[in-house]
Amino acid sequence: MDIVRDRTEIKIFPNAPDLFKAAAADFMHRVIETLERKSAFTVVLSGGNTANFFLDSLVMYYKEHIPWDQIHFFWGDERYVPMEDAESNYHMAYEHLFSKADIPAKNIHRIPTEFEDPKQAAQQYELTLRKFFNLNGEAYPKFDLVYLGLGENAHTASLMPFSDALTASKQLVTSLWVPELNRYRITLTAHTFNQSLSIIFLVSGENKKLAVWDVLEGPLLPEHYPAQLIQSLHGKTIWYLDKAAAGKLCLDKN
Repeated sequence: MDIVRDRTEIKIFPNAPDLFKAAAADFMHRVIETLERKSAFTVVLSGGNTANFFLDSLVMYYKEHIPWDQIHFFWGDERYVPMEDAESNYHMAYEHLFSKADIPAKNIHRIPTEFEDPKQAAQQYELTLRKFFNLNGEAYPKFDLVYLGLGENAHTASLMPFSDALTASKQLVTSLWVPELNRYRITLTAHTFNQSLSIIFLVSGENKKLAVWDVLEGPLLPEHYPAQLIQSLHGKTIWYLDKAAAGKLCLDKN
């Protein structure tokens, strides 16, 4: 089922496997179509189990059909742990995709976590983005595609409720301390995400249905529900939901 509301599109699938297979097919087609017009495709990956299922589907169904050498990979956020740590978003992507597909190392632009001060890491990743996209002044990168997940508290990437990251309007990248996790994180800012040409949320599971409703149909309270801050300024924001995650939504197109 597809529902279009202004520039937001909602796609609902019977179950999670169908969702991730459809998202993987969509990725393949987007890459191929984009590369007919330019020489490289830029994508921002999310982290967590949802991202792992998506990457597994890419490898399972479309590994041989995707021109990996023309895709550049970035991240929306990172836990401030060593790159070999099982909790690292980079490490998860390595285990589920990079170790299985022929992707040049120069095409993988991970968020650094080696700095003693996470603020330095955020600044370094901002420099990485500025250099790759040849940005000057207050310009933002325009990624071809951004993938995001959704937490049960309606956060996305590491844009946490009531955190300073929500109001970071000048930086491309920022760092934050997450008290409930007792850990620093690095995240792209909402302004950076919103400059992307397309944004896709991948959300599955009944435990996410309240957060999905809060973001899509609840009152506009982005400090409470940070994912409400995310909307592509140049294209569509698309939500891939399984039936369980969409369970609280009003599906009347009108």
